[in-house]
Amino acid sequence: MNQPNRNLRLNGVGKATGGSYDNVFIDGMGTINGDVTCGDMSCNGTIKVHGQIKAQSLTINGTGSLNGALECDTLRADGMLSVAGEIRLDSLTMNGIAKTEASLNGETVEINGSLKTKGDLQCESLDVRGNLQVGGLLNAGTIFIELFGGCRAREIGGERIIVRRRPEGKSLLQLFSIVPATKLTVDVVEGDDIELENTKAKIVRGSRVRIGPGCEIDRVEYTETYDADLKSDISYAVKM
Repeated sequence: MNQPNRNLRLNGVGKATGGSYDNVFIDGMGTINGDVTCGDMSCNGTIKVHGQIKAQSLTINGTGSLNGALECDTLRADGMLSVAGEIRLDSLTMNGIAKTEASLNGETVEINGSLKTKGDLQCESLDVRGNLQVGGLLNAGTIFIELFGGCRAREIGGERIIVRRRPEGKSLLQLFSIVPATKLTVDVVEGDDIELENTKAKIVRGSRVRIGPGCEIDRVEYTETYDADLKSDISYAVKM
């Protein structure tokens, strides 16, 4: 007979081995050595996992560090999260700073803060209000980015793409000029409906394209409508 699962609970400073658990609770500083499979995992404090995590839901209030892959249905993190492997999930809500050394794949991704991935970022819906660094391709059905500091991606593709500058006066960091130049730098932007502000791109290609203020675009290709703000620098625009 299979041995029944059990809960893992760490209070204060503690360590545990990986394994299969019903639920995992960490309140304090917890270290898990090995892969973890569980239902719900909740951390209030600091968690370090020397392995990978496969969970139904993961909630982190504090700091999380994982040197393997992460797979879960829902992930909410308030603080800092670092994942060495690939991230696969349905829903991500991040309030703080998140980074992965690989790719991130999901359904809905919401970032209030900073997200850095060295690989691709693919999802159905992306909402970023802050800083975004994508080493590879950013691909989503709908993309909304409210810029805060320098953002970068190699290529961006989607059905509806909106990039806007964060309104002035929203952050103390902006008031004291601590944040770097608020601009998205990308090689190619391709989609159906595209609205850009403060974007530097080589090629923008879409059906309906609107270029707002603060943009530097080498070439715009559109099939239906095109509009450009006088405060942007567009080298060449052509209807295909």
